[in-house]
Amino acid sequence: MPVIMMPDGISLRYAVHGDGSTIVFVLGYGMTLDEWPSRLVSHLARSHRVILYNHRGVSGERNPAIEFTIPQAARDLHEIITQLSGGEREREEREEEEKEDDGKQERPVHLVGYSMGGMIALEYAILYPDSVDRLVLLNADCGGVLRVPAEEWVTEEMAKELSTPEAFLERAGRILLTESYRCEHPDPLTWFVDYGEVADPHAVKEQFDAMALWEGVCPELHTIRSKTLIITGDQDIVIPPENAKILAAAIPDATLHILKGQAHGMIFCEPMRIAGMIEEFIE
Repeated sequence: MPVIMMPDGISLRYAVHGDGSTIVFVLGYGMTLDEWPSRLVSHLARSHRVILYNHRGVSGERNPAIEFTIPQAARDLHEIITQLSGGEREREEREEEEKEDDGKQERPVHLVGYSMGGMIALEYAILYPDSVDRLVLLNADCGGVLRVPAEEWVTEEMAKELSTPEAFLERAGRILLTESYRCEHPDPLTWFVDYGEVADPHAVKEQFDAMALWEGVCPELHTIRSKTLIITGDQDIVIPPENAKILAAAIPDATLHILKGQAHGMIFCEPMRIAGMIEEFIE
């Protein structure tokens, strides 16, 4: 799989699917790009150019001089977009535009941020407002003092360093899926069917610390100019759904959907439903 070089020499894995207007997916905590639900990605790639990428450190390569933080991840995202945005159709359109305009224009992209990726997408939309067309936030919060935290036992579970794939799977099921979903799907191997590279444990620890130390962007939410779609589950125990209501109330042009019976892992349980919601919102 190809890699893209960051200005500090760190390489990040990425993948591109489809062609059309660009959608960039921003990973959640502890994930790799291989774990995005393939049905969600392939559905959107029918008419869009979907970019997936790993956060710094996920593949084990790191620069000790630059730690992973939510703002740093937003700057990394900008580098990804600067280097990769623009499929064949978009390049043709840009060439036509540049014939009429001597100035080089930055073409906005659509952002889809899941969980921690939603935090990064919010930072990005505030730092680079002209670079974002549509903003999609899945199970996200705005950080800071206004965020509604998870229960203490959930945070403690997320902070634990586990040693076996079975332990990771068991914890993910308890935290990300509802009890009713696990009862209906008793085989754990059916819970998360897309996998590949495993995130480096050191990077996962850095991500946990980055979320805990993030000052948040609640006071700046009113400055977001992008049309925004916010989706969460009413049974999310990792980022309680009250956080989605805070986002929807503060972002000027936001649409909120709270899905009944869904938890933090809703993208894995209902990939086609969520893909359809994103597609309808973008188009």
